[in-house]
Amino acid sequence: MALFRRKRRPSPTARPAASQPWLDHGLSNGDTVTCGRCDRELTVRLQREASVVVTHDGVLDQLTLICIGCGRLLCADCAVSASDNPYIPKCDRCRGRVVPAMSR
Repeated sequence: MALFRRKRRPSPTARPAASQPWLDHGLSNGDTVTCGRCDRELTVRLQREASVVVTHDGVLDQLTLICIGCGRLLCADCAVSASDNPYIPKCDRCRGRVVPAMSR
């Protein structure tokens, strides 16, 4: 008896698997960028890909956040204000999940 896998058609709105804006952003530690919503200046502090960030009051203030959906850079205040839950920041444009910018 053989097992067969049904070929799945990619969703027309799905992004390519290689698109990882939280990793492929071209930023370096110490770079100065602006928030995509409020134009506040942010200093990039890249996190290691394997690291874990536990969010609590004040931790996200030190990080440059990036949307995993559209790649938009945001400050913590704008990302938290776009979400219903202060511990799960979101992008105000695409409502995608927001994570710290990471390095490989």
